[in-house]
Amino acid sequence: MASSNTLITLTGASKIYGRRAVLNEVSLSIEAGTATALIGRNGSGKSTLLAVMAGLLKLSSGVLQQSKPKLRIGYAPEAFTGTKLPAEQYLRYMGQISGIPDAQLERQITGLLEAFQLQPFRKEPVISFSKGMLQKVNLIQSLLGEPQLLLLDEPLSGLDLPAQHTLIDCLQELKRKGTALVLSVHEPLCVEALEAGVHVLQAGRTLMVTSADKLRGTLTSCLLCTELAQHEQQLITGMPGYIAVRSVQTAMIGRCTEWTVETAFADTFLLHILQRGGSVISVEHGRSRNLLEEWMDPKQSVEENAG
Repeated sequence: MASSNTLITLTGASKIYGRRAVLNEVSLSIEAGTATALIGRNGSGKSTLLAVMAGLLKLSSGVLQQSKPKLRIGYAPEAFTGTKLPAEQYLRYMGQISGIPDAQLERQITGLLEAFQLQPFRKEPVISFSKGMLQKVNLIQSLLGEPQLLLLDEPLSGLDLPAQHTLIDCLQELKRKGTALVLSVHEPLCVEALEAGVHVLQAGRTLMVTSADKLRGTLTSCLLCTELAQHEQQLITGMPGYIAVRSVQTAMIGRCTEWTVETAFADTFLLHILQRGGSVISVEHGRSRNLLEEWMDPKQSVEENAG
């Protein structure tokens, strides 16, 4: 049963484009006054999940529930190309669409433009702005009206260090006031500063729901096994505890597969491999890795690209 503080819940959420499942049976619940970091490599489904929660994409299957019909949602997409409107006018229109009273809206626009050092450019067309300035306008429009649920896709992208700290200060204050924050991030800064829970996505599936502390010093195991069929290997990459896989050439056996997994899940992986006809050549336990940074890597790891 959902908590009384729950703002939005996703149950078995799937989104399919053509034959590809961009989201596959994802479930999560977001409560007021919390921060949740969505992490995972490119193509893991983070942006799609945020767009679904923002109401911009419909699910192919599953259920999206909001605690109230008029939940105030702020959303900053990853890509913002700008507009020919002056910054001040664009922000005013966005606030009016959200139903923010004029006096409150003007105070917020002025305050946020000053905070992000855009006040001298308020009359300039947004389309003429640099990437960093565009991102600031994108973020400001999402912050207007102090939303109850704030969804940010790569919010630190393109921001200089002072602007990053300004944004984090704003987010910390909103969280204290009860706003729920959900962010797709590739940097530890937001996760740590906001004391965010971590939701790891891989190929559209939830791999784990955890904390930054648990990911930093994760013990891993290296399982060297004979090769499996491609579809069997794909199943394994979706299992909890999976980190990376690579194809290796050995002198005695030839082509093999090296799996890197969390040590806590190693026995489950070994059993799965054996049940599907694979043979285990060697097992090495006990290597410590910072999985927070690894899962935030926007590229696939070297191990996953190999072979």
